[in-house]
Amino acid sequence: MSAELISENVRRYIERCRLDDGGYFFARIPPSSAVDTYYAVRTLSMLGFAPESPAATRKFFVDALKSNSILSINGLFAATEVLGDLQFNVQLPRRYVDRINKLRNDMGGFGVVSNLDIEVVSELETTYRVLRIMISLGMDFDGRTINDFVLKFANRDGGFGKGNLSTPASTYYAIEIFKLTGYKLAELIFTGDYLYDRAKMWRLNFIEDIFWLSSCMANLGQRIDIADWITSFVKNCQRSNGGFARKDVMGIPSLEYTYYAVSILKTLSFL
Repeated sequence: MSAELISENVRRYIERCRLDDGGYFFARIPPSSAVDTYYAVRTLSMLGFAPESPAATRKFFVDALKSNSILSINGLFAATEVLGDLQFNVQLPRRYVDRINKLRNDMGGFGVVSNLDIEVVSELETTYRVLRIMISLGMDFDGRTINDFVLKFANRDGGFGKGNLSTPASTYYAIEIFKLTGYKLAELIFTGDYLYDRAKMWRLNFIEDIFWLSSCMANLGQRIDIADWITSFVKNCQRSNGGFARKDVMGIPSLEYTYYAVSILKTLSFL
């Protein structure tokens, strides 16, 4: 299937997930999901499309912020990112700023780093999303303190993760945080080795694992030697409705997995 046809099928899938409240949800049951709306808008943007009703999508988030219906940091991250994409000047009520400040931990980052909820893929995820929010709002942060926090999770194999157990997700978030703070990625001299070693196991992993690793390798300027296999794997994850699933042989499509798939194909210059 050509890149153009894949892109158009993705666009149609995403817009079929748009609900009357202006947001998106892969299950197409109201109300919309803030995080799914983020994945939808960001994926459309990567493909050169805009939401069919940007005003309605903007209103979805503006109303949610005014009504205090966005309770999680993930929802707040989605709101600030999408409103920024739609060129809307975000003005958060004070209660949200207080909520962000209360997330500071005694290690120098944000959020908890142990006993994570099952849907949280990394102890660095909250810190990354808080930093993105703070940058969107023009809030100050201490980059050196944040860097020191992230480096607490650096392991001898070059990856990042708690308890000397490196994971692709934590390594991804570490690099993304360093990009925000201005830390020199060239100093991550062993991280490339960790990524190369993990790349050997790609055939056994899911689409999100390929997303973490391919994004990291692209950020560090590494060549992805099995790009052809990855492209084939990802293309086979696309279902008949245009969305992408987690695996090539099984699974239902979602806006999250579709975002990962399009990101990978963009990284490999297929799209």
